[in-house]
Amino acid sequence: MKVSVIRILLKHELRILSRNKVLLSLSTLIIFILLSALWIGSSMLRKQEQTISKIQSSEREMLDSLKTRIRRVEANHMVYPGFIWDDPTFAYNTARNEGPNYAIKRPFPLQALNVGQSDVQPFYYKVYLNKKQYLTFESEIENSFLQFIGNFDFAFVVIYLFPLLIIVFSYNVLSSEKEQGTWVLLKTSNQSLAQMMICRIVIRYILFTGFFWLLVTPVLIASIGSNFLFSANWQWIVAGVSLYFAFWFALALLVNSFSLTSNVNAMVLIFIWLFTGIIIPNLLQIGLNKIYPIPSRIDMLTAERDAINKYFEKDGQELTKSVFSSPRTMIRQASIVTPGMVYGYGVIVYKSQEIKDQAAAVAEEKLYAQIRKQQEGIRRFQLLSPALMMQEELAALTGSHWYQFNQFSNDAATFRKKSQQFYYPKMASESTYRSFTLKDADAIPRFQPRVYADFSWINIRQNFCIYLGIIVFLSFIGYRRLLEAKK
Repeated sequence: MKVSVIRILLKHELRILSRNKVLLSLSTLIIFILLSALWIGSSMLRKQEQTISKIQSSEREMLDSLKTRIRRVEANHMVYPGFIWDDPTFAYNTARNEGPNYAIKRPFPLQALNVGQSDVQPFYYKVYLNKKQYLTFESEIENSFLQFIGNFDFAFVVIYLFPLLIIVFSYNVLSSEKEQGTWVLLKTSNQSLAQMMICRIVIRYILFTGFFWLLVTPVLIASIGSNFLFSANWQWIVAGVSLYFAFWFALALLVNSFSLTSNVNAMVLIFIWLFTGIIIPNLLQIGLNKIYPIPSRIDMLTAERDAINKYFEKDGQELTKSVFSSPRTMIRQASIVTPGMVYGYGVIVYKSQEIKDQAAAVAEEKLYAQIRKQQEGIRRFQLLSPALMMQEELAALTGSHWYQFNQFSNDAATFRKKSQQFYYPKMASESTYRSFTLKDADAIPRFQPRVYADFSWINIRQNFCIYLGIIVFLSFIGYRRLLEAKK
């Protein structure tokens, strides 16, 4: 098709869209929806960043306080004037009081586009020797990735609302010509009807997608800075979302090629949107929950408690008996707390915590094994729904996928073991249980916060190529049908 013809079609499209007020109303709606979604996403991102800043400030203050108290004890010839359980020179006391530190998952800046799991999964833990506490997250455990209707963020409007806008923008490209009586003129034109219809769809796709990115990019730069522009995550987001839009335009071309009325075109496209975007994901959710049911929180706590009780009924009796009966600790007989008692409790914590951790690991594995199976099921069936595929990829590219939060949780568990390895030898040795110094305070393990935004575990290139092939196939079928319509 000649450039002059394309220029004429472009002017024709702009004239039609302006006369019908579609261009003005649609652009206004896009601006309102996108600004609202980006504001909500960036607000939640800033809230997490502020929380992390407060956590880091609290950690610095806690360390300064610990050092100050140790200096006072050392300056007072190792005599602590307060309650013995607060004496910071006892390794066990420090491990309980100032010792716990935070494990932090830094939010990826592009998380402003997709809240994903970041509002239901912990992005920080306070790590104790005996537990990994996640404070505000105490609700029933669910795989919320399957709950598709979530926050009104960029991902939500792109995946669920913008296909409806594309339908409004393209459902009557051909049917309106028949209804307005210009169909005969088009058929008598020197240009191929199929080529003109494809050209018109492509023009509308470029107008829609180009306006979309011209609006999103500067708003995002103003919200989170411009560093994201050079990341592979952003480049794949642009490619993936643009491909997602292309799918709906190609589908509109195919539906238009059947020469149905505008109303029927709209109903068919809306049904496809409803079926692929809502029905399939919900059927998948129900099916996966039936096949791989997630144990409730009470089941996990019961399993952990049973394992701990089993330990103390057998092997744990020997430990507690030896510690409680020791003349050194005199735990049961003493009327006042002695340094030996502090040491004795440190031994009990050191020896018994390993068994407790094993019990907790078994209980947690029952949960995460089921969630992993659900995630694998999602990946196997994601090609059935473009919305499902887009949800998975946007979550991965913005660092808010369950897999990335699971990586963070595993790193926090590793950090807890590192902390145990630091404190246990000091707590459970008579030669070191009261020798916690300023040097030790500086050596307390600290979690190194990092951004979890790697997406190498997802087959994003393969999915992109598959859907690109689907788009080409839909466009080809639509083109062939339009060729026949000329006869």
